[in-house]
Amino acid sequence: MPDTTAPTGSPAAAAAAAGAGAAGPALADARGRPSDEAPRGQRIDEAPRGQRIDEARRGLLRSALLAVPAAAWPALVSAGTAPQRWPALELRGAGGAPLPPAGADGRVTYVDFWASWCAPCRLSFPWMNHMHERWAAGGLRILAINLDRREADALRFLAQNPARFEIAFDPAGDSARRLDIQAMPTSLAVGRDGTILFTHRGFRPEDRPALEQQLSAVLA
Repeated sequence: MPDTTAPTGSPAAAAAAAGAGAAGPALADARGRPSDEAPRGQRIDEAPRGQRIDEARRGLLRSALLAVPAAAWPALVSAGTAPQRWPALELRGAGGAPLPPAGADGRVTYVDFWASWCAPCRLSFPWMNHMHERWAAGGLRILAINLDRREADALRFLAQNPARFEIAFDPAGDSARRLDIQAMPTSLAVGRDGTILFTHRGFRPEDRPALEQQLSAVLA
């Protein structure tokens, strides 16, 4: 069961229930494992010791998500404290250039929180490149927010996993704290009016059809 949550009665929820769409390009686990053994998501407290996000400083680690059966994840997502609208955040790209907030430019924004130590993020980046190529002209913006404390770690990841979409850097983790991000990767779809349409924790290749159905619905 996909670990994606959308408001009841929303077009995204209806599309997800209608069935899976065409999958993106074939992906392989970066460690050479079969795709069905690829990790779905990593808790933020699973980061390497030097990159671990401090619990007291960010207040993020409220539940051990990966210890919970996958079927229970949607209830946890819907019961969380994440806001229903995109908050006022100051996001910056490479070189400190300011980036517009999600939903501010009339496009649907797919926001992805990631870190260099996140194994599933190696799988999600090729898929997001595919989504960017497929739907950028149709009004989809992809914004991936990095939470590494050291930008050099993020740049090393990007050298191995190039991104054709926008990258923001948030070493202080303010955006993750404001949005109650607890696992890597976590993605949110933000509507043209700034409403958070659905949230998805983790990433595996088999998650792609449901995500693509939901994105297709919110772009319509």
